[in-house]
Amino acid sequence: MKKIIIALLAVAVLTAGGAILANNDNNGKDSIKPNISDVLKSDLKQRIQIDETSSGNMAWITGAKITEISGPSTSTPNLIKVKVFGQDYKIGVEAGTNVVRQYWGKSEIDLSEFSVGDIINVYGALDSADYFLIRAKTVRNVSIQKLHAIISGTILSISSSTSSFVIEARKTGTSTVSVKTDANTKIYSGEKVKSFSDLKTGAKVTVRGTWDRAKSYVQALLIRMKPFEIEEEDVEKGND
Repeated sequence: MKKIIIALLAVAVLTAGGAILANNDNNGKDSIKPNISDVLKSDLKQRIQIDETSSGNMAWITGAKITEISGPSTSTPNLIKVKVFGQDYKIGVEAGTNVVRQYWGKSEIDLSEFSVGDIINVYGALDSADYFLIRAKTVRNVSIQKLHAIISGTILSISSSTSSFVIEARKTGTSTVSVKTDANTKIYSGEKVKSFSDLKTGAKVTVRGTWDRAKSYVQALLIRMKPFEIEEEDVEKGND
């Protein structure tokens, strides 16, 4: 396998903040010193590499910022546009693409969790006809974090139309937390199975579920109403 580092991109790092300046050193020889006063720290973390293999050229991109997303409802489904060192690239997301969050938890193939401005890492095949199109095998969105969480608090408001409620939480770093429920959410009071309609404003609950930092809500897997025994309070349990 032959590895190719695109030289143009290395030059782009040097010139990202301005023109390359030619200076004369003490020995009378010309030296090249870049003017990088305006280079963003995020740009310095970007990288692109092409590996030449028997089955074609494979591309690695890290630190790319999303500039545009085309979803299933558009004429170009599941296409991400990014910038790397100021150069535009297209990332094709297909049925077999592994789409994951920062901690490798599975994300949606329709890119519903992705947003313009997110930072992604990509591995895939470089299109043979379009060298700025990568047909992705893996897309990792390092801007999406989801944590397994246990949060306790008092219900402040309930929305039956969206099957969600807001609690005043303790020890979470925020005064309130939105909680979403669905058909998979289990609700208990002691050992008795309850339903969403049994939740009342002012009730104390403990919620176990997935905390979405990007969208600031908890997708509940388990809700325990008072009376309950709190084994752990407000503890984040692992990453996804």
